[in-house]
Amino acid sequence: MNSAQLLLIFDMDGTLIQSDIDYMGVRDGLRELLKDIVSKEEYFEIEGTIYTILELVQLIKDKDPSNRLHEKAWKMVENHELEGYEKAFVEKDVVNSLEELKNAGHILVIYTNNSRKLTDYALEKYNFNHLFEYVLTRDDVTNSKPNPEGIYKLMEKFQKNEETTVFIGDSWVDAETALNADIDFIYFGSEGAPGTRRKKIEAKAIIGSMTDLLQMYCK
Repeated sequence: MNSAQLLLIFDMDGTLIQSDIDYMGVRDGLRELLKDIVSKEEYFEIEGTIYTILELVQLIKDKDPSNRLHEKAWKMVENHELEGYEKAFVEKDVVNSLEELKNAGHILVIYTNNSRKLTDYALEKYNFNHLFEYVLTRDDVTNSKPNPEGIYKLMEKFQKNEETTVFIGDSWVDAETALNADIDFIYFGSEGAPGTRRKKIEAKAIIGSMTDLLQMYCK
């Protein structure tokens, strides 16, 4: 892939913004809700399977016709998200790097499994609004990451294909989303790119700073 105009899709939490969301606490809380509405056998299977937080919420919805626990589950997720952003921060050089990528002619967008409410709050708090052409949240898709629906929507919107689209993220969910959409994935983190639920992903690159993207896409 050369430095022609690219669609650069960024995850938000853990990639652009470092928060303190207690993801394990959220999962544990959601599993506790499921314990009350499924059999012991189902619960042990759920406990031993890798689910995203949003998949656990969907399971609760499917298993609870009254919808009472589903509403409680969403409230739990949203409360943890907001609490986790009270002490959130942006890594050094993130804004400057994004500005350079934008000035180089690339299309910058966000695709996050966070809510629209939290995402809008973060964009305003960290003055990101001017950097991104579009922002896609879990509230804007029928199937959230790792389903590739959001990636396809973004490619269609900006008339890009698999060869001109790159996803930058920090988790196995992001990695699997890129794999499912058949696009390049750049892993933001200090360790090797994460495995997915199916196989180890071959990341195009592993970066520890957003400035690393400048060497790749601003030549």
